[in-house]
Amino acid sequence: MNVPEEHESYDSLGEKLDTEKGVDFQTLKSKCEPEPLNKIAKALLDTMQGEKVKSVEELTIANFLYLNGIEYEYEKPYPFGDTMYRPDFYLKDYDMYLEHFGVDENNRAKWLTPFNEQKYVEEMVLKRKTHETHNTKLLETYSYYNRNNVLFDKLKEMLENENVVFKPRDAKSIYTKVTDNDKNFGKEITKLIETFISLCKSRQLDYDTITCLFTDRKKAYNEFMLERQGIFLKFALQILKKYDDTLKAISEIDFNDMINCATDLIKENKPQYAYQHIIIDEYQDISYSRFNLIKEIRELSGARLICVGDDWQSIYRFAGSDISLFNNFEKYVGKYERLFIEQTYRNSQSLIDVTSKYIQKNKKQIQKNPKSKKEHLENPIKFVYYSQDNAENAFISEIQSLIDKNDSKHILVLGRHSFDINEFIKLTPNSKIKYYERNDKLEIKGFEDIDIKYITVHKSKGLEADNVIVLNLKNHLLGFPNKMTDDPMLSLLLSDDEGYRFAEERRLFYVALTRTKNEVVLLIPTDVSLFAEELIKDNDFLFTAYDENLNKTICPYCQTGNLVIRHRSSRGNPFLGCSHYPSCNQTFNNIEILENTILCSGCKSGFMTKRSGKFGHFLGCTNYPKCTNTINLQ
Repeated sequence: MNVPEEHESYDSLGEKLDTEKGVDFQTLKSKCEPEPLNKIAKALLDTMQGEKVKSVEELTIANFLYLNGIEYEYEKPYPFGDTMYRPDFYLKDYDMYLEHFGVDENNRAKWLTPFNEQKYVEEMVLKRKTHETHNTKLLETYSYYNRNNVLFDKLKEMLENENVVFKPRDAKSIYTKVTDNDKNFGKEITKLIETFISLCKSRQLDYDTITCLFTDRKKAYNEFMLERQGIFLKFALQILKKYDDTLKAISEIDFNDMINCATDLIKENKPQYAYQHIIIDEYQDISYSRFNLIKEIRELSGARLICVGDDWQSIYRFAGSDISLFNNFEKYVGKYERLFIEQTYRNSQSLIDVTSKYIQKNKKQIQKNPKSKKEHLENPIKFVYYSQDNAENAFISEIQSLIDKNDSKHILVLGRHSFDINEFIKLTPNSKIKYYERNDKLEIKGFEDIDIKYITVHKSKGLEADNVIVLNLKNHLLGFPNKMTDDPMLSLLLSDDEGYRFAEERRLFYVALTRTKNEVVLLIPTDVSLFAEELIKDNDFLFTAYDENLNKTICPYCQTGNLVIRHRSSRGNPFLGCSHYPSCNQTFNNIEILENTILCSGCKSGFMTKRSGKFGHFLGCTNYPKCTNTINLQ
């Protein structure tokens, strides 16, 4: 389900780590092996749960080895030399090691700063020399193998050259074990098939056309995606056929069928329509089937078409909507005039400034300049951090704050999913929060006279409230953004490929932010959502619940993680480590960096800290002696 992207697709290591966070990196081996083996692996390999790797690429390699019956150990400590070194994979039956390096064909790691790139390449050389010195066998794979979709081919060729015996395991038994052990297995694929069915029916595609689309070499990004599309089609098409047959057997139709049947009747009967105008509201959510219905009526009547919509709020792709019908309007309807409605009445100008900048990062969104006459709010977005232990109290505290500050009578609580509210409701008889799903009502002890509703962001479209609270702003597969929604295969069933990461989820978050008349509160757990982090980074005037500025010390290696204080288990002394650990293991001994953060202007990868020399005190780079940049304190 998770298509691995090579390092070059990202501007930094941190962007890659943030995007992949929440993906299940537990290997097939750890899911299938008996529990005692997992416990041994946990003790030896210091992994988080059973055997958990650090990236999609490593997961791909680990699963390839397991499926082919090649025994391996992940990050087994190298037994030679004085420094701790953990090669990615150790093939124990053949006493050889495998390292996966994140470099391109030119031995470059452009996802790092120039200084750290040089350091990364030097460490690669050092690892090779270590194996030469101790006469151990090292095999190497590279990130560009993944980009060129030859990772499996290269791996197989290398292993066969070393006389490694392939003993493919029984796929059915592995599937049974994985599904038995992981109750969430299948949710991703189910959602994907649902969207596949909606889009196929919306576009009135017959089975032969769908097959041609998914097997057309010209439409595939590469051989890897072509093969992936073929595998998906083998079972998804059968499910679509079964779905159609079932509807037929019980003499029923679904929503897309209803629209398509209406269109067919118009084509067949060609009724005389006297319409002069066809007016469509919420046009950004138009599906291909609904567009065809309107097209047939328009051609028979000669009516003028008037469409009102906002492409920034197109959020129903799972139901068949196709944003390109909006953004490429002339292509589908002919000559037209575009009029902007830029005067808004709900949000303050300060909120509009933040949200407009945010949504227009995707250059495929139509550029607009919304204006408001509402008074300026100094802090329209409030970031509230909470832990799992105090989730309920943090939530109630913000309700109280909104009432005290704005005399709020109507509060809308929004989640990315219907189950997001569960985190804030204690499963005890004396819970202060009760949720009535039948009428979306949230009843909170002490606030019975306040209208508080909980709904999903999708349901909130077109609604407004005095104030809004948004939940589930965590960086997770089922967080916000939800990372399961943008499978590249779906672009085959759309008129145009958006080509922007989390494009629809970005629009959904924009909808969430703009439901409020006053303030929007973002409840943020420890692992902060990509979208929330982006708002913090791009708007340094936004503050937390305690009016603390959100400036953080960013890790200079991965460039998105934050430096946090940790303690060494052996001596207990504090140091700074990256919040992306273990995927980013950058550390600094001087914790005063947090108080006085000065990034080195020379290497841009270290911090300037106080030192003493023969001429007195000065600031020197933490990367000394490789970086000799200094600042004279005189």
